[in-house]
Amino acid sequence: MKFKVNKVSTCPDLLYLTNILAEEITKKGNELVSSVENSNFVLNIIDLESPKAFRRKCQEEMVVSIAMLKNPVSDLKTACYVALVKSISNILFCISLQEGRENPKAFSITPEVGFTEFNYDPDNMYKYMYPVISSHFVLKNKLFDDLILEENEIIPEVEDLKAFGRELHDLGVLPAPFPLIEFLDKDLIDQLYRLYQIKGLSYGNLSIRNVNHNIEGTSYWMTARGVDKSNLKGIGKDMLLVKGYDKESGEMLVSVPLEHDPRIRVSVDAIEHYMIYREFPKTGAIVHVHAWIEDVLCTAQSYPCGTSELAENVVELLKKTSSPERTEVGLKNHGLTITGPDIVDIFRRIHGRLKTNVPMLN
Repeated sequence: MKFKVNKVSTCPDLLYLTNILAEEITKKGNELVSSVENSNFVLNIIDLESPKAFRRKCQEEMVVSIAMLKNPVSDLKTACYVALVKSISNILFCISLQEGRENPKAFSITPEVGFTEFNYDPDNMYKYMYPVISSHFVLKNKLFDDLILEENEIIPEVEDLKAFGRELHDLGVLPAPFPLIEFLDKDLIDQLYRLYQIKGLSYGNLSIRNVNHNIEGTSYWMTARGVDKSNLKGIGKDMLLVKGYDKESGEMLVSVPLEHDPRIRVSVDAIEHYMIYREFPKTGAIVHVHAWIEDVLCTAQSYPCGTSELAENVVELLKKTSSPERTEVGLKNHGLTITGPDIVDIFRRIHGRLKTNVPMLN
């Protein structure tokens, strides 16, 4: 892979460590290129207190931001997450020398809020960033305004999404959408939408296999991207009908009514849900939460949401279970994907079992 270094911070310790890291990344077989060349990922060297966004040229260019913890903070996880958002990064590392140069610590955080502490060294840094820099997003949507709805038509799957979205909130595992407008200016939000087609960050999603609208192949109703799942309003507003996947173009195919929000996009996890429904026909519903259940099978890598690698990992993990259409699997440093024959069954099974703290695994 090709990578470049964008130096915003002037912190001597951070620049020194970055040079060593770049050397290690090169030793792993990657190529350091100039700032004007195309690259697979960027090392964005920033200050934690005033992070700057790197203006990537395309969606495929991943941004790894690195900062130095210069002074103690009361809530390091929050400080790192705010810096991650402000720098529009795929992963952020914060290095601390506060225990001495002989014992440096590093912390990493992702948009999925996987917050991990580890002993700093260049090889460890590369190990943690590799699943991010090597993965491929499937975030594009192709909207078809071909969904014909009768006046006042009630669709059972849609009503269930509304009801169980509220149930997720009641279970305490559905944080409110992250207000990007408070941290990014309009220009950066527009760039974020252009690259990733997202208007906000929110956690958790639900989907239910489509049985009432006659569509060939794999189709399902799913919550939209960046919306408040506890207050779902309607089709084409914050819920969508996915009717397929075009692998050649890398687009999720989405059916919407003539009147819809033109900027609406299905949840970033749509590709994972699509692969599960296609692979396991008895699966009737899927729920994803940033929570945990003890003793679940778990993916070995921390691939980002919305990547084909995460989707493929989850499918392979489900194949190892006795009932892939009715089980829970863990996503490392992230949360759970839960399948069921229907959504009522899922919520019966998880009630009282969910832990809101996801264990961080090395």
